[in-house]
Amino acid sequence: MSKKTNNKKPNTFVEEFRERLTREDLERSWKLEAFDHLFTEAEDHPESFHRLWIHPLVAAGLSLESALGLVIEARFRPN
Repeated sequence: MSKKTNNKKPNTFVEEFRERLTREDLERSWKLEAFDHLFTEAEDHPESFHRLWIHPLVAAGLSLESALGLVIEARFRPN
């Protein structure tokens, strides 16, 4: 193997920056997809969605925003 195949790190600041932008774009699209799934579930079954997912987290002391963030994270980054 040559050194190029072993070295997968970016060689320049520009390459590193491009890789970072790509990762951030991917994370952003995952979040948008998560919101889409959550809104679909919330629209289809709003009472059960709130009762099963949001209310327990808010009752445990989280803000609504934090509760939604955890649900989104769990949806796309399961254990």
